[in-house]
Amino acid sequence: MKILITGASGYIGNKLAHTLAGRGNHVHAFVCNTAAKELLQHPNITVFEGDILDKESLSLAMKGCRQVYHTAGFVKLWAKKPDIFYTQNVGGTNNVLEAALQEGVHKLVFTSTCGVWGQSNDHIFIENDPRITSFDNDYDLSKYLAERAVKEYAGKGLFTVIVNPGRVYGPGIYRHSSGVNRFILHLLNNKVATLPWRLGTKANYAFIDDVVNGHTLAMEKGLGGERYILGGENVSYKRFTDILKRLSETKNVHIRIPQPLLKAFSWIELMRGKLNGHEPLITPGIAKRIQSDKIFDCNKAVRQLGYCITPFEEGMRITIGHLKMNNHEQH
Repeated sequence: MKILITGASGYIGNKLAHTLAGRGNHVHAFVCNTAAKELLQHPNITVFEGDILDKESLSLAMKGCRQVYHTAGFVKLWAKKPDIFYTQNVGGTNNVLEAALQEGVHKLVFTSTCGVWGQSNDHIFIENDPRITSFDNDYDLSKYLAERAVKEYAGKGLFTVIVNPGRVYGPGIYRHSSGVNRFILHLLNNKVATLPWRLGTKANYAFIDDVVNGHTLAMEKGLGGERYILGGENVSYKRFTDILKRLSETKNVHIRIPQPLLKAFSWIELMRGKLNGHEPLITPGIAKRIQSDKIFDCNKAVRQLGYCITPFEEGMRITIGHLKMNNHEQH
């Protein structure tokens, strides 16, 4: 079967492309840079260079494809010119949806994020829950608007499914979007780790292999117009660092930063970014984000798709082994 993957050079997209190619599918890997070809070496993968903002290149890559996985997007929490979030994540998604409808694609899976729900405030989010807090960054808002576009096209007759990964970690290519891996690398290199004051703050961590498998299950079994949370265990910062320290046998120093100090530093970093264009180490939105619970329930995906969750400690053991074996290289 011919399958198009946008963002095939990304953290999730690249592993998804190799997984589907390994199952005998003919994958059309849509990338914006030909340098990505070396990351997509497989006899069943054909690389198409283009841009999700270029409808012509999209249609060309999508010709003859029965399925589309739209994983491409601008995956950061800050940009000097915020318009890029809406141009890429909303406008680009609309282009992919339009092309899929015109090309007669049978089914499209859209990769969103659990960030569209925001902080949980002790509530465990499920798929049909509304957001209960205001948006504090353009990335989450742009993905929320992109989801609305996907739902609109479902009403136009395009079979669409939305998947919402948690904080993804695990073996894979090095990308900005793999922030959990970067944090693990930081600690493996025996560097000082700065943590929020409240170590009991929890987030949902999803092992990369589970997330990739969840994408293919959503394509195979997902119901039209539905969304599925592809997550893992809800883990506190304390449990995260305790497991990492024990499995990696490193002696890390953790510095807990009081909330007022973290907030003040984030505003200084934001001003510095606006003045010189340098990406801030932290912004007020990120400071708020890392001090808020992000708790999710994946039972719908488990029940309807057969989604499986790798225990967090096992996933961390595999991830640490991979990063050590690759000498902490950043590709």
